[in-house]
Amino acid sequence: MSNTKLRIATGGAGESGLVGRLVYAFMAEMETKPNFEPFTAVWIRSDTAASFNHLAENAADLSITYHVMAESIALRQGITDRSEYAWRDHFMLVGPRSDPAKLAACQQATRPTIYHLFSQIFCAAVGETTSNEQVRFLSRYDKSATNIKESSIWSAIGQTPWSHPYSSWYHCDVLFPFDALRAAAKLQEYTLVDRGTWYAVEEWVRDEMTIFMEGGDDEGDILLNPAHALVCSYGENKTMANLFVDWLIRPDGGQEVIRSFAVNDNILYSVAPT
Repeated sequence: MSNTKLRIATGGAGESGLVGRLVYAFMAEMETKPNFEPFTAVWIRSDTAASFNHLAENAADLSITYHVMAESIALRQGITDRSEYAWRDHFMLVGPRSDPAKLAACQQATRPTIYHLFSQIFCAAVGETTSNEQVRFLSRYDKSATNIKESSIWSAIGQTPWSHPYSSWYHCDVLFPFDALRAAAKLQEYTLVDRGTWYAVEEWVRDEMTIFMEGGDDEGDILLNPAHALVCSYGENKTMANLFVDWLIRPDGGQEVIRSFAVNDNILYSVAPT
C-alpha cells in the first residue's frame, strides 16, 4: 500500500526547491504531534493549467496555481473548495546582454511600462532597429501562468504574434521554466520568466542575460505573480492537504520558510499579504 499522503502539483516553485523545503519543514512539525505516522509527499511537475486538471482528475491533493480568475472558476466548478494566498512571485522581462531591441536605451529616455518594452521588442523584431542582431522572443506556449501573462501583454499592445500569419520572430517552445530560460540564453532571445526561476537556474544562464524589468509586491503591479494553494474537493488525502495549507499560511509556519528561502544568496519569494 502506498504511503503517499500529500500530492502537490505546481511548476516553478517545485523546480526552485521551495516546495521541497516547505514539505520538509511541515513534516518536521508533524513529527512532534502525538501518534504521528511517517508518510511520503510527492511533487507533481506541472504548469498552472495542468495543475487545475490534476485537481479535477483527483491526481493531486492540492495545487499551487498562479491565476486568480482561473482559481475562481475552479471554485465555481467545485474541483476545489479552498483557496489560500500562499506567496508572491514576480515576473521579469529578461533578454540578451547585447540587447538588440535597445530596451536599455528606452529605459534611459523614458520611464517605460512593461507595455512600452514589449512594444519596443515588437518594433525591433519587425525591422525598426539599427542593430544587426536578430530580435526574437521566446514564449513557453504551454498555458502556464507565464505564457498567459506574456500573451496578455502582447494582446494589450494589439499584437498576437502566435496567430496566423505566424510571426517568425516569436519563438514558441513548450518547455518547463528552467529549460525555457536555458533555451532563451543559448538562443539570445528575450523572454518573460518568474523571479524564482531566474535566481535558481544555473549561473551561466544569468551570465548570458540581463533583467530589463521586474515586478514588485504591489497588488496592482502587472508583473506580480501571486500563488494560491487550492485543496482538491474530493482528494483522497484531503485532511492532510488541509493540514498542510493551515500550516502554510501561518506566520510562524510556511510563511517563515518562504520569507527566508534563498538560492544563491537571493530571496526568491515574498510572503502572502496580511
